[in-house]
Amino acid sequence: MMLAFCPILTSAQGFQYQKTKSEFKYYTGQATLTGTYSRNLDPEYVDYIGDAICFYPDKKSAPLIPRPKGDERMAWFCFSNFENAKKTFKLPNTIKKGYCTYEGKATVTIKDYELFFIISEGYDLTRLVSAKNISPAKAVKCESYN
Repeated sequence: MMLAFCPILTSAQGFQYQKTKSEFKYYTGQATLTGTYSRNLDPEYVDYIGDAICFYPDKKSAPLIPRPKGDERMAWFCFSNFENAKKTFKLPNTIKKGYCTYEGKATVTIKDYELFFIISEGYDLTRLVSAKNISPAKAVKCESYN
């Protein structure tokens, strides 16, 4: 009797390191995460960081995000395909006075990851492939720092 070993294709999750260029480490691969999507429309924030739609994985999903040894930063990233993310999460371009952020919960599948490893004003980027279990975005009041 002859046994054949065939690789079984699974939906294995994970990212493979590819290269470092400038302040980014590039990874290929795909992962599905659960957590909170967010768009901050506070004018000061947008002027400083830019208009972005970001995602904060929950505790269970956070370990799927690439992080070099010793990097203790919270796992979060923004989507490089902004228009697609805006449409997917049905996010408006304006927000009522006194409110700064839209946020909701979702399960997202992301592809290819750009880790911003310099400690400064920047963020990781990845491509949104798909999203499901999307809760409608809610407007969140601005935080006051007084």
